[in-house]
Amino acid sequence: MNPLLRLALPWIGGAALVLVLGAGVVLYGASRYDDGMAKANADHALAELNEFKTQTGRLAGIATTFEASAATLRDSQPKIIERYTRVEVQSPLPAGCRIDAGRLQHINEAGRLANSAGQPGPAMPAGARGDQR
Repeated sequence: MNPLLRLALPWIGGAALVLVLGAGVVLYGASRYDDGMAKANADHALAELNEFKTQTGRLAGIATTFEASAATLRDSQPKIIERYTRVEVQSPLPAGCRIDAGRLQHINEAGRLANSAGQPGPAMPAGARGDQR
């Protein structure tokens, strides 16, 4: 065997051993990194699902409150809506889309009554209880 090769062989073996150990550490670190990324992504997805669940519950509450308010309004003031609908069906807008004075007064009155229904106090003035047309 060559004396130079005999002298370098332990160094070459040591370098190969260090190279194999370094590759093992790099591969182990890469697998741990991938596991950490997968766990972080799963945690993020779970947090988003929990936020979605919270928002869904909040929106369901709002929808329930809105439906209850709409039902209360329909039950307490159906005559305004029915009267306005009846006037619209009986005398639709003319072809020129000009609103006559009677219809304009009726629309303004319905707007005032609808606005006053949202404020505390009596929902309808005493004079507006029956159909005035």
